[in-house]
Amino acid sequence: MERREAIKRTAAIMGGVIFAPSIFGVLSGCTATGDPWKPVLFNQSQADLTKALSETIIPETDTAGAIEVGVPGFIEKMVNEVYTEDQRLVFLEGLDSFNSACIEATGNSFADLTSEEQFEYAFEMNRIALTEQPTGLPDFFLLFKELTMVGYFTSEVGATQVLRYEPVPGYYDGCMPFEEVGRTWAT
Repeated sequence: MERREAIKRTAAIMGGVIFAPSIFGVLSGCTATGDPWKPVLFNQSQADLTKALSETIIPETDTAGAIEVGVPGFIEKMVNEVYTEDQRLVFLEGLDSFNSACIEATGNSFADLTSEEQFEYAFEMNRIALTEQPTGLPDFFLLFKELTMVGYFTSEVGATQVLRYEPVPGYYDGCMPFEEVGRTWAT
């Protein structure tokens, strides 16, 4: 079974738990790559924020971080090629608002903060996003975090070095006595 087929089946089982455009983008082949990213849709400030925030969410440790596996490029590609025009505008406004709020709170853009300051600010934004009442639209920070996670864990590094990977899930014994199994499965 190919990775794309496995993702399709997992998505069907999950019943839409993941935000629909994210899963659609993965199924249509939009995956994170380690290629150097040259922004197409994002301006330089938005690109810098995307790099810094994605690396804050999944930093480099004993495995590659978000930047190294190409998550910023994945996020832009998803927003540019999968999102509707309205979703794209909401996301771009969210990037700008996030950075403006960071400048107002800290005096610097998110990309210019130290890694410790970035972590503290992102941690606070995550806390706020999780505790505030939903307004109908997904919170920008949670949406960004979801795109980061999807991009990272659909990359080769995320799928094989961070997650446990089995090309064929489960053990198969084609010659097992019926007495050990009991009744047959209905599905």
